[in-house]
Amino acid sequence: MKTKHKILAALLILVVFGLGVAAGVLGERYFVHRKYRRPAAERTHIPSLDAWSKELQLTPDQQTKIREIFKKNEERMKTYRTEGLAKLGEIRKMLKGELDAVFTPEQRKKMEEMIRRHEERRKDESDRIDPRERRTRDEPLPDRERQRR
Repeated sequence: MKTKHKILAALLILVVFGLGVAAGVLGERYFVHRKYRRPAAERTHIPSLDAWSKELQLTPDQQTKIREIFKKNEERMKTYRTEGLAKLGEIRKMLKGELDAVFTPEQRKKMEEMIRRHEERRKDESDRIDPRERRTRDEPLPDRERQRR
């Protein structure tokens, strides 16, 4: 009879320990690291091609043409983003040059250190984002992803 109680006590301890581990993992994921998650976008999204097809009763030919239009415009937007980022980089260089003209050499070194720390912090924050949520800016959302969002 005593061995039966010992086995039950050991199993109970294992179950409680397992539940504690599970609660700790879930608690850390959903409560401790909550501050590192990006807030959901509040903007509305364009309906997906699937939604358009159903609601507008598009023919397969129309769907094909619309896909081609989307693809062509994705290339245009990609070009625009690339050019915009390049222009932004030029403006940042000009700003840095103007600021460097005002700073002393010591202040320039400190400012460069501040910028380096800021860039590291941004990189660390982006590394904390769940890889499943991360996607490149140039990668379009699949139709069903657009519909879900």
